[in-house]
Amino acid sequence: MSQEKKRTQKLLTKAFPRTEEGLANLLHVQLYFKYIKLYIWHMRDGLNRFLPEPIDNIRPEGEKYDEVNEMVQAVVNHTGARGADPDTSVYHAKVLRLSDAEHIFEIEEDIVDLGELPKNIIPYEHARTILIENPDNIAVIDCVCRTLRGENGCHPRQVCILVGNPWVDWASEHCPEVHPRRISQKEAIQILHDCHERGDVHAAFFKDAANGRMYHICNCCSCCCTALVAQNFLGSPMYAGTGHKASIDQEKCVSCGDCVKNCNFVAISQSGDGKCVVDTSLCMGCEACASLCPSGAISLELEDGEKLAPMDLKELIKASKE
Repeated sequence: MSQEKKRTQKLLTKAFPRTEEGLANLLHVQLYFKYIKLYIWHMRDGLNRFLPEPIDNIRPEGEKYDEVNEMVQAVVNHTGARGADPDTSVYHAKVLRLSDAEHIFEIEEDIVDLGELPKNIIPYEHARTILIENPDNIAVIDCVCRTLRGENGCHPRQVCILVGNPWVDWASEHCPEVHPRRISQKEAIQILHDCHERGDVHAAFFKDAANGRMYHICNCCSCCCTALVAQNFLGSPMYAGTGHKASIDQEKCVSCGDCVKNCNFVAISQSGDGKCVVDTSLCMGCEACASLCPSGAISLELEDGEKLAPMDLKELIKASKE
C-alpha cells in the first residue's frame, strides 16, 4: 500500500468512534464505497422482486466481487431491513432546491459544529449530521444507478458529487470503478445547473455507515435511481422533501402534460379534461415540474416550517453562530 493510501485510510478510520458500532460502520462504509456497484446491484435486485416491471440491473463481474459478495449482501440486507420507517432508516436523503444545493458548494470553512439537523429538516431518527472537512475538496463520480442499467441508463453518468474528507480522498484512492474526478466548487455548481435543466432531483444523502453524516449530493432521475424507485413504488421513506410543494395555476396551465411526465415523485396526474393536479402528499418540492413547465404555470409554495423546512445551509450556519 502506498504512503498516500495509508494516509487516506488513517483519515477514514479517525472519522469513526472506537466502539463496536463505530467499527462495524467503518467496515460497512468501506464495502459501500469500494464495491458500490455490487452494493447497489444487491439493493436493486431486492427491489426487483417486488416490482411488476423489474428495472435493468447488470451484475458487476470479476473475482474481486465474488470474494466480498456475501459480506456486501449482508450489509445491504441490514440497511434494507431498517429502511421502511423514518424511525429506523439509516440510508436516506434530503431533497434540495437548486439554491440549497448551491450553498453546499459555496462553503469556504469547515463545518464542525452544526450537530444533528432538526427533525423539521431531516425527519429521521438516524443519520442526519452535517460535518464537512475541507469543503473545497470535491469529486464527481459515476452514477452507479445509471451505470447498472447498461445501455438503457441515462447520460451523462458523472453526476454524483462527493464533498469533503474523508470521503473524497478515500474514493479517489480506492474506488477507480466509479471514475472519481476532483473538481472545483465552480464545476460542482455547473453540474447542479446542468442537472437542474434536465429535471433531476438534487438530494443530500445521509448514511449511518458514513458515521451518520451527509457525504454526497446526488442528482437523481426517476427512471434510473434506485432510491427513487424504492420511494415511489414500494413506499420506502428514502427522501424528505424540500419544505415546499408544487402549485399549479389553472389559468396559466395549457394542459400539455409535461409536468406529469417530468414529476420525479409521481405526484402529478392529468384528468380526462386535461386538468393537471398535484397530490401534495407525494410532492417533494424538487422543482422539476416548475423549471420545465413551458407556460410558467407552476410555482413552489413554502410548507409549514414547523413540520418540514428547507435545508438552507447558509441559514443553518448563521443560526449555529448566534
